[in-house]
Amino acid sequence: MKWLLMASMLMSIGRLSAQEKVIHGKIVSDQGKPIIGASIKVKDKTLSTSTNEKGEFVLKLNPGEIIIVSNVGYNHVEYVIGNSSEISIPLVAAEIAVDEVVVVGYGKQKKVDLTSSIAVVDTKDLVKVPGGTIATLQSAVPGVQVTNGAIRIRGVGSINGTDPLYVVDGMIGGAMPDENNIASIQVLKDAASSAIYGARGANGVILVTTKRGKAGDVKLDYNAFAGIKNISHNVPLLNGQQLAELINEEMYNKDPSRKDYLDALSKPSAIGQGYNMMDELLQTGNYQRHNLSVSGGSQNANFRLSGIYATDKSIIIQDKNKYYGAQFISDFTKGKLKIGETLSLGYTRRNWSDKNIIDAQKWSSTLPLYDANSSTGFAGAGNGTDVQSALANAYLNKNVNDNFSVNGNAWATYEIIKGLVYKFNMGVDLSRVRNEGYIGNYSVGQYQNHSPDELNISSSQNNRWLFENTLTYENNFGKHAISALAGITSEESRYNAVNAGARGLPSPDVLILNSASLASSRLVGSGVGQSAMYSMLGRVNYNYDNRYLLTFNMRRDGSANFSNQYRYGNFPSVSAGWRISQESFMKAFPAISELKLRGSYGLLGNSDIAQYQYQRTVSFDHVWYYLNNVMVTGALPQTPSNPNVKWESQYSTDLGLDLELFDHKLALTVDYYNKKTEDMLINVPISFTAGYVNNFPVLNAGSIRNRGWDILASYKDQVGNFGYHIGANISFVKNRVLSLGNNNEILWGSISPGGENVTRTAVGRSIGEFWGYTTNGLYTSQTQLDADKAFAPHAALGDVRFNDRNGDKVLNDQDKDFLGSPIPDFSYGFNADVNYNSAIGIFDLSMMWQGSKGNDIYNNSRYWGEGMYHYYNNFASTLDRYRAEELVFKNPVSGETTVYPKNTDTNIPRAVLGDPNQNLRASNRFVEDGSYLRLKVVNIGYSFSSPRLERWKIDRLRFYVGAKNLLTFTKYSGYDPEVGSGDTRSNLSRGIDGQTPWGLSFPNSREYFMGIQFTF
Repeated sequence: MKWLLMASMLMSIGRLSAQEKVIHGKIVSDQGKPIIGASIKVKDKTLSTSTNEKGEFVLKLNPGEIIIVSNVGYNHVEYVIGNSSEISIPLVAAEIAVDEVVVVGYGKQKKVDLTSSIAVVDTKDLVKVPGGTIATLQSAVPGVQVTNGAIRIRGVGSINGTDPLYVVDGMIGGAMPDENNIASIQVLKDAASSAIYGARGANGVILVTTKRGKAGDVKLDYNAFAGIKNISHNVPLLNGQQLAELINEEMYNKDPSRKDYLDALSKPSAIGQGYNMMDELLQTGNYQRHNLSVSGGSQNANFRLSGIYATDKSIIIQDKNKYYGAQFISDFTKGKLKIGETLSLGYTRRNWSDKNIIDAQKWSSTLPLYDANSSTGFAGAGNGTDVQSALANAYLNKNVNDNFSVNGNAWATYEIIKGLVYKFNMGVDLSRVRNEGYIGNYSVGQYQNHSPDELNISSSQNNRWLFENTLTYENNFGKHAISALAGITSEESRYNAVNAGARGLPSPDVLILNSASLASSRLVGSGVGQSAMYSMLGRVNYNYDNRYLLTFNMRRDGSANFSNQYRYGNFPSVSAGWRISQESFMKAFPAISELKLRGSYGLLGNSDIAQYQYQRTVSFDHVWYYLNNVMVTGALPQTPSNPNVKWESQYSTDLGLDLELFDHKLALTVDYYNKKTEDMLINVPISFTAGYVNNFPVLNAGSIRNRGWDILASYKDQVGNFGYHIGANISFVKNRVLSLGNNNEILWGSISPGGENVTRTAVGRSIGEFWGYTTNGLYTSQTQLDADKAFAPHAALGDVRFNDRNGDKVLNDQDKDFLGSPIPDFSYGFNADVNYNSAIGIFDLSMMWQGSKGNDIYNNSRYWGEGMYHYYNNFASTLDRYRAEELVFKNPVSGETTVYPKNTDTNIPRAVLGDPNQNLRASNRFVEDGSYLRLKVVNIGYSFSSPRLERWKIDRLRFYVGAKNLLTFTKYSGYDPEVGSGDTRSNLSRGIDGQTPWGLSFPNSREYFMGIQFTF
């Protein structure tokens, strides 16, 4: 019996061995080229291998077994083994997807069926660099301009805020997720795509879809990077000796006979290099960011949880922050019911101190920075200067900002009948902010004193709720396809805040308001506010035979910012498309993979004004008066009313072409747009005698037009083991003010010192053009001085020669002119991705370039940096200052002789104390070409090969290194050509550098980073 059993087992093994055979396989691309390093895994077994340099592999397999073939950049394939021992398996590139679906407002559409201007962002680029979302939008999407974090889409359509609307997983005003949590980004650029969001879509819409859990095994993703950063470009200052020589020359040019030169500056050669406060304020910053996520699920339920930890230390001392974030995502299906939610939590703490960078530039390099005999340890101003020590301020005050936010939404859908789906969406946006500011009790020299110490604390909370009810219907009738959407939405926000302050704290370590010794210094204030919007919306899409496409959108918004009479605005749009490539006659042109013409027209709106503009408002904040020697709370009128204020309207036309050639390898998208804003909301100045201080009524009194082109081209291919993708985009825009109501012109952009307004918005010009005096070089001859004596009586050789434009022999505001525009003629970007698939892994290289051309910058930092009118320090560029003749100067205090060589071939005026000719008047001297080209990102990575990862039970492992803002080509002399605006709610101060001490014009830093991407 035993022998019979053994014989039976041997016969079974023989039969199994007879079935198993050696399979010689080859993996090729859809073009027949071998693919190296492709992973081949036997389904339901641990057996696996990978292809060699010829794309070949060998495995012992049984007929009927299934192998799974995969490779980066290709769709995976499941192949059933047959009787043949030699097989060839083609892989299709994953990027070629005719049925690619993109997110649109309140729904999804096939990309080929779009009739409006929607840019799809490649999310692979987002994770290649810290802050990848902004870098990618700036360099890869035509029509999108980013300046210091402020995003503008297709020009400046209003003088008011023009930030785009963010919609995250259907949550209007959603919190922007971490780049590693983003599945897709679409940018809606025209009225047809944005009208479904009504008033808030006027400045464009950025739709973000987050990554969600998928059915299958639980996956863990870890993405992290860390880097260092420095200022990308520093403006050199005069050293101690150079400054002393400059000041002596200033004093001499003011009065050659004077003898009262400063003793401390009488021997410049003995001062040497001196001191540089900017070097003390600047440091090497660093940052890190970690994102850990867990995802998984089944066919009817999935989840994704992620946590984020990040730190950032600024390139300026005493400024750092930490961030903690979490995201919870889940989806459930029960029959026809689907439920899902996206919830993001975030907490940020920033520790920083006030410090005036311009003060640091002005600090005399002849003065030490520290003083061991001072109670604070810091030296005070001297040698003729009165400037505060920015270094001392950095350590003698402190601020702590805490910000906690909850943002997200939950939704449920139910298919009532086939094709008809009801959706309820509820969104929440909660914010809790606490700010604490402390200024110590100190004395630093003669000009920097603060006593007693001071503590201010404020706290605010904002609650915003969104409720949406929509019905969608989709159906096909032969060659006809139709989809419809209808819905109602409501949104409400409530805001309240409280602030308090006191002086005379017992100790810097006891920051408690009630402990303040000066009871009379205690102040308390509070504020409340609310806003609401109610909307109705609808859309109809029609598709005939995948050739002729038509879309209608309609939204009716009601805003609490307007009175009952003007509360509602209607925002319709229509768009159409013709897929020419689907016509039968196009078969004669096989090189054309896709060809579509599209056009759209629509109306959008804007309600971005302060609340209650249709009502008179009063303020009780710090207002009181005395009645019978008793302090009584009072009130001041705050806002004059205009009950007729109404919606700002924007009429938009777009004509587009989408073309793809050579099996979708070459793609070209061209758009022409024409946007006209009417009934623009403007603060119109009125007399101060009306009783309102710096608050003017809002009127509908203006019209602006933006015309331009957006062009995007890309090419991708795979040549053997080498794959690449290159893209380029360019955007042209022409901005014009058509009317301003009663021909009012808006002067804005107040600069310090002096308070001059250096921008002017006028009919026939673009928004916020620079305004000031024009110049004709420097005075270089006595003849010129004599000719201008009437309006330049204090001028001398080397002073700025201003133009008397109207010839009345008086230099005043009537002689000012437009000096340039901060709006570029065009902006552009280039990006390239290359990868090499080897037997040991995948090597990849990517870079992004971005630039602008034709924009100007008003460099107000040169007022101090090239002023040469005081004892302050100046930029090193003043070494090239004008001198009509060589000056041999013997200091009457020290007897030291300094030789100043003749220098007439320069545009830097002479140095003279007090600036008698007012060389520092706002003029075209300070307007510079802001054009630039910048290497925004370069990234080099290595991904381990699939066989090795399978042995480690890892799905993906990639290491990378890179840099941001590595190279910049520009003629701009300031810190950074990407100059923002000093006013986030207005486009009238754009392009003014040094209007405030860096503030929103903080320069970009040059960064070096490394990171890891890990999945198992």
